[in-house]
Amino acid sequence: MREFVVTGREDLYRLKAMRGLSRVVVETRRLLYRNLLPHALKYAAWALMPGGTLLVRDASPNVFDLWPRFVSGKMVRQWTFKLLAGEAELVRLDLAAGEIELRRTRLPTPPGWGAGVVFSGQEAELPRLRQCLDALLRQPELGPEREGEIVVCGPAAASDSIAGYRQVRYLPYEMPPGPRVMICGKKNALIRALRGPRILVLHTRVLLAPDTLRHVPEEFEISTPRVFADGPAGREDYLSLGVHDPSLPGQAPRLTPSSLRRIPAERYLDLYAEGAPYVDGGVFMVRKDVHARCPLNEDVAWDEVEDLEWCTRALAAGFLIDLAPEATATSVVAKLRSPPLPPQVIRWLRSGKFAVHAGRHRLRDRAERLLERR
Repeated sequence: MREFVVTGREDLYRLKAMRGLSRVVVETRRLLYRNLLPHALKYAAWALMPGGTLLVRDASPNVFDLWPRFVSGKMVRQWTFKLLAGEAELVRLDLAAGEIELRRTRLPTPPGWGAGVVFSGQEAELPRLRQCLDALLRQPELGPEREGEIVVCGPAAASDSIAGYRQVRYLPYEMPPGPRVMICGKKNALIRALRGPRILVLHTRVLLAPDTLRHVPEEFEISTPRVFADGPAGREDYLSLGVHDPSLPGQAPRLTPSSLRRIPAERYLDLYAEGAPYVDGGVFMVRKDVHARCPLNEDVAWDEVEDLEWCTRALAAGFLIDLAPEATATSVVAKLRSPPLPPQVIRWLRSGKFAVHAGRHRLRDRAERLLERR
C-alpha cells in the first residue's frame, strides 16, 4: 500500500509527480488560506490508482459564518465535492471527525496530444508561423506514430501557408468583420477540430522547447508552460501564469495583480495566495473534455482580457488553473520591458512599483469616496 500525506505546500510539489498511489490523506489546515486546497484535491485524485482512496481531514468549525479570512467546514465540504465531481465518489462522511473519504472513479486520461496554431493569415506573420511549426514538429508527442496532430487555423485564402508541412492540417476560419477581433470563437473551433484528449493552443509568436510536452504532467485541466522572453539581462519570465480579481461583470478589482515576473517560478504555488489565477491566452493547454464543459466565451474579443474571463469561469466551475514549470516556451514578441539588472533586483523593483501603484489607487479611492465622487 502506497500512501502519501499532504500537509503543506512543499508536499504538493512532490505529489504532482506521483502516480499509482493507493491512498492520499489531505490535511487542510495549512492549505485553506493559501488557496491551495484545489491543488491538493486534484493532485491527490490524479496520483491515485483507479479505486484508490482519498481522505480529507478538516478541523474547521462546522458553522455557516462567511467572515473575511475565515473558512468553515461547510465551505470545505462544498469545495471538495465541487472540485472532485467526476473524479471520485463518496465513501464516508463523518461530520463529527471532520473527515471526507472518497474513492477515485475517473480513469486516467488516455495518451494523445493535439496542437492548434492561431494564424492571422497575414504575409508578415509567415516567418513566425514556420518557426512555430518547426518547434511543434520537434515534439515527439505530436508525431504520427503517437497519433499526434498539428492544425493551423486561419482564413481560407491563406491555406497555402503550410505548403511543405505534410504533417500539418489547415482549418479555414473566417473572422467576422468589425473592429473587434473575436478570437475566442476561432480558438473554440480549433480546439473542437482537434482529436487528442490533451490540447495545446498557441499563437505563432510562441516557440516550444524541444521537450516541452514531455514535461507536462499526464493529468491537468487548464495549464500553461513557463514562457520566457529575451530581455536586456537575458532570458526572463514573460506572460504565463498570473493572478488578479477583476473578471466578474461589474466588480471593480480589489487585489494587486501578480505573476511569475514577481514570484520565482520554482515557488509558483505562492502566487495562489494573492488572487484568482489565470493563464495567458498566447499559449495554454486544456483537456478536451474540460473545454467541452467550459469553452471560451465567444461574446468576448481579443484585447478584452478574454483569457482572464475564461479562467475565472473555469475556476468557479471547479477546474484547476495550473502551471507546468518544467515545460518551457519562448515568446519571440515581448510586450513588456525590463532594466538590465540582476533578476533578484528586478523582482524587488517590480514589487516596489506594484506597491506604489496599488497604494496610489487605494488612496485615490479613499479620497474620492470622502468627496462623494465615488
